[in-house]
Amino acid sequence: MKEFRVLTVIAVVVVVVLISSSFYFLSSERNRSNYVGGYLSESQLDKINITSPGVNISKSTSTIFVNTSANLPVFMGPMNSGSMYSFEILGIINPKIIVSEGATIHFVIVNVDTDSEHNFVLTTISPPYSYMIGEGMMGSSRGGFMTTMDFLPPVHSNRYAFENVSYNFSSPGTFWYVCTYPGHAQKGMFGEISVVKQA
Repeated sequence: MKEFRVLTVIAVVVVVVLISSSFYFLSSERNRSNYVGGYLSESQLDKINITSPGVNISKSTSTIFVNTSANLPVFMGPMNSGSMYSFEILGIINPKIIVSEGATIHFVIVNVDTDSEHNFVLTTISPPYSYMIGEGMMGSSRGGFMTTMDFLPPVHSNRYAFENVSYNFSSPGTFWYVCTYPGHAQKGMFGEISVVKQA
């Protein structure tokens, strides 16, 4: 009788794991096929990947300076970097962004990865990051997350999923941008934002 109970418990655990995996797979596939956000073509990527007035770049220090409100294109999972677990902003991988206090940045976030979902979330949580940094945080800005964002699907039929996110950096401090997909920030998909008082 005791062996029967143990086998029953094991069977129930296996069934729960299989059902949970199926729901994850189905929801992931549903998100990819029914994504309702916008898409860009390859030619449109070139048009958004420009430096706005008030933005200065230092490739030698991997730093982007934002002096006034501006647009920043963010490419997630770039193929020309050493790792798909990275962001590319104006040709720099995971740059430090220095923002003048009071500036609003309009991020144009594009997933250029061909096989993985990504997102771009602003947070006060500093590295190192755990595997599940975003667990339970989507849909709310609690727990140190300043913005939220669903995962954008990978490139499909030469179409690039994108989303616009604007944020006003109204007070000085150190913040971070991260991908909250499990394991991505832990593998290096993050960067620092430093908000400084205007001189």
